[in-house]
Amino acid sequence: MTGLPLLPDRTCGGCVECCRYIPLDLPELAKPTGELCAYCIDGAGCGVHAIRPQTCRTWFCVWRVVELSDDWRPDRSGVIVRPDGLQDGEITLYVIERTDFLESDDFFDTVVHWLDNDIRLALSIPGPVGTYPVRAVVTDYLKQAITAGDRDLFDRLVAYSLDSLANHAWQPDGVVARYAVGETPS
Repeated sequence: MTGLPLLPDRTCGGCVECCRYIPLDLPELAKPTGELCAYCIDGAGCGVHAIRPQTCRTWFCVWRVVELSDDWRPDRSGVIVRPDGLQDGEITLYVIERTDFLESDDFFDTVVHWLDNDIRLALSIPGPVGTYPVRAVVTDYLKQAITAGDRDLFDRLVAYSLDSLANHAWQPDGVVARYAVGETPS
């Protein structure tokens, strides 16, 4: 993500979820969606950090740029808040794992705040390794529960949305793993 400054003193730490779930198809690095990058040390970070590709240097989840609690860190929440669309008033919650966080007050209050500020909201989930994730805008769908003040309905609608996305016909991403960071082309 370019254009937005990172929060000071907030680092990825042991979170490597973007290194697992975000697809890459670059000349020097390609990995299918859902496959942990071969340069990544699970729970520790990038093994080629000093020479990583530009895309890896500039792509950050929204947790790194917006004041969200530490519970929103993707490896804790199971949610990668994607930056694409942010500057156009849209947030995509890429739910990589269903955790209790999705039914937390923090999750609910944050989503309500976003919707109250006219930010469109999409939910997305990964498919099997090597397939594109699926995504659906759920702003109006969730607003009905928020307008009614019905928290239980909100939780059910989020769960139903994720269940519906999981029934999607997955499309292969066509990415073949290729690891050549730091190699000189012949």
